Amino acid sequence: MISVSLVPYVSNHDLNNVSIDGFAYRDFCLQFKAGHPWATKKAAMMVGDGLKGNNMENVVFLCVPASTRRKNTRRYQRFSSMVCSICGAEDGFSYLWRDSDYKAEHLSRGHYNPEAHTSQLLINEDKISGKKVVLFDDVCSSGHTMQAAISEIQKHGGRVAIAITLGRTVHRA
Repeated sequence: MISVSLVPYVSNHDLNNVSIDGFAYRDFCLQFKAGHPWATKKAAMMVGDGLKGNNMENVVFLCVPASTRRKNTRRYQRFSSMVCSICGAEDGFSYLWRDSDYKAEHLSRGHYNPEAHTSQLLINEDKISGKKVVLFDDVCSSGHTMQAAISEIQKHGGRVAIAITLGRTVHRA
């Protein structure tokens, strides 16, 4: 599996001595998470252009669901459609979801609270089984959420070929 992060992301805990570029990348990620059209379009172009030219036959593009259905729709529905129209993958926006909303809790520096993620990931096995998957998440801090999604996809017969995150949390010393 190939794993790619497009930009560095600086968390609230590490904002001291951040470069102007660091603040710009952080703002881009936050604007994407908020569903702002310019950030959605820019991220879709980055991802779609990166995938374009590869054989996307039998490939499904999935986004790791956000903490609430409302956030998930705002953040990913248009984005997923845009990426797939650029690269030719099957739009799997509706194939992976959470059984309930939960309170998003982002912990830094390797700390993980499994109780914070009380909802389960659900998947449409008929749409995933036997397919290659490109999996996308907005920001990766610890990798736990991405790994949970990969495990769920594999359990239902899919194979994650590429895992992409818009931002990867970097920690300053």
